[in-house]
Amino acid sequence: MRKHKGTALIMVLLVIAIMIISATTIAVRFNRVFFITNNADQVQTSKWYVDGIEGIIKKYMIDDFKKTKSKVYLGMNWAQPNQVIPLDDSVISGTVYDEQACFNINSLTNNQSIDINNEQIRKESDYRLLTGNYPAVVFKSLLTIAGADDNTADTIVASAIDWIDPDSDMKSSVGAEDQYYSSIPSPHMVAQGFFYDKSELRAVRGMTADLYRRIENQICALPTSELRISMNTLTAKKAPLLSALFLGDMDLQTAVNVIEKERPEFGWDTVDGVLVSNTISDYASNIRGLKRRLSKVLVTNSNYFVANVKVAFGEHEFAFRTRFYRNSDTGLVVYQRLRGELNE
Repeated sequence: MRKHKGTALIMVLLVIAIMIISATTIAVRFNRVFFITNNADQVQTSKWYVDGIEGIIKKYMIDDFKKTKSKVYLGMNWAQPNQVIPLDDSVISGTVYDEQACFNINSLTNNQSIDINNEQIRKESDYRLLTGNYPAVVFKSLLTIAGADDNTADTIVASAIDWIDPDSDMKSSVGAEDQYYSSIPSPHMVAQGFFYDKSELRAVRGMTADLYRRIENQICALPTSELRISMNTLTAKKAPLLSALFLGDMDLQTAVNVIEKERPEFGWDTVDGVLVSNTISDYASNIRGLKRRLSKVLVTNSNYFVANVKVAFGEHEFAFRTRFYRNSDTGLVVYQRLRGELNE
């Protein structure tokens, strides 16, 4: 009898244990499903908010474009920093930036239609302008201003060009193609096409985390091979980029003065106006052939913009980056939207 009682007790305990395990499993799965569903709902809600803020941003920008079709400048409504829209149960904040107020790393293979093999152009050009495409020369200058030595800068520039170009041939002995990247501790392949995002530059031979942090706010990766620098929307933080356009001959303080003091309050109306301004004209004249390059690179208008938007409701915060393309004087379309960390 005692043996049967012991067996029954064990069976009862076993059933209770199974029930506890089952209940725990159900609870864990329920919590997981609830979390996933709730998170998906919050993300979807935040996307609706972003859709709304994108519409507001486009209206602001198109209204400004209608008033001034020939230029953009920092005094426009869309360019005001840290704009906040409070709603009943949430807060939407964000800033719109001109993405042509940066160096487009996808322009590195573009010679900007300057034929450096032309004998007359060669005679009229400073030797530094004959060492490569002008965008590549500017990028090297930007890297050296950020603290890179000549060898490191040459390696990064050559490797970035190899990253973009469609073939598997290194353009110089310090470049890098798949063969190099397959032998490093974290192997990968080159894109053989445009950089999708500027952060890809961290994977290029020669680039370090410290150097990337120094140039991060000076560069961008636009879906075009053109280099167009919007002079009216450069800020003092972009002084290194302006200095690099003059191959480093223009010191950083002078570049800041051009941006903050010499530039008209409502920006330059034309590129010719930029090139005849006192400081820029003087520095451009000091480097033979530079003005020819600058006339093809500098612009007073822009076609690419990015909005960094943050949506906060309850205890939740979501960050989005929306990129706009201006396809006409008053036309604006969204061509990319990313969720994640925001930066200028």
